[in-house]
Amino acid sequence: MDTRERLMDDTLRDWLLGTDNPGVRVRTLTDLCGLAEDDAQVRQARESVVPWLPAARDPGWMALEGLASVYGLVALAECGLTRSDLPIEPVVDRLLSLPFDAGCGDLLTLRALVMLGYAHDPRVQARLGHAAEVQRPDGGWLCLHRVNKMDHPPKSCIKAAMHGALLAAELARRGISMAGSPALVDYFVRRRLFYRTDDPSRLVLGARPGWRTVDVFMPSEVQRVGLPMLLYALATLGAGQAPEMQEAWALLESKRDAKGRVLLEGTLAKPYLPKERVGKPSKWATLYACLAWQARERG
Repeated sequence: MDTRERLMDDTLRDWLLGTDNPGVRVRTLTDLCGLAEDDAQVRQARESVVPWLPAARDPGWMALEGLASVYGLVALAECGLTRSDLPIEPVVDRLLSLPFDAGCGDLLTLRALVMLGYAHDPRVQARLGHAAEVQRPDGGWLCLHRVNKMDHPPKSCIKAAMHGALLAAELARRGISMAGSPALVDYFVRRRLFYRTDDPSRLVLGARPGWRTVDVFMPSEVQRVGLPMLLYALATLGAGQAPEMQEAWALLESKRDAKGRVLLEGTLAKPYLPKERVGKPSKWATLYACLAWQARERG
């Protein structure tokens, strides 16, 4: 790495460590810089998340049904909080009492729970085992309520596969191997991440610009995962150097401004994290891009 690249890394790291986004600051200190959870800087940064993050300072979402409660947990997890920071047991107990359908929402929930400190919870382990049992032959997943209605073996849904890859990546970061991960990685590699196997020029998930898998869409939601997070997941799972990934890396590089920051191209109308502006540098997108580049270099 030359001097310019090293200075760019330092500049980006300093920007991500700014106090205007405590959630990104926590994740930068722990995930990017490798500081321990009990480090004084990490503890201080985590304490500053609570008054800043709506899902942390107002627990009203915990009584809500459906995706509202899932996104509340995801918000806490993305900002580096854990089960020891807030009393989340009631909502966790409720979500884990629901049937496991192997859909994108189930896998999104499991990832949040792993990040929040529930990786070794017997209920989470049971769901991970169930996910392995119902993984489709092509490496992904499809909602069980749909599978059970079909007479022929169905293919999986790329939306669930993306959230499955993010889940597997978080487990891998904690030294836990998710059953079926090699097949899941192959699912994306043979598609060059985004494209149909029957037409390599067409995206599997087409949408308006800014909302596609080739775009910088943040934060993730059940219907889509943006480019930086998808690359982060696949690189963390060991596919960062695959030849089929090079087009995606070049695409991510094209999303950076002159200072190396990644520009936001799409977001939810009401995101569960404090909203960033489309067309402007995104701290969340840049953080995940840095994590992806780091994982690629580590192999």
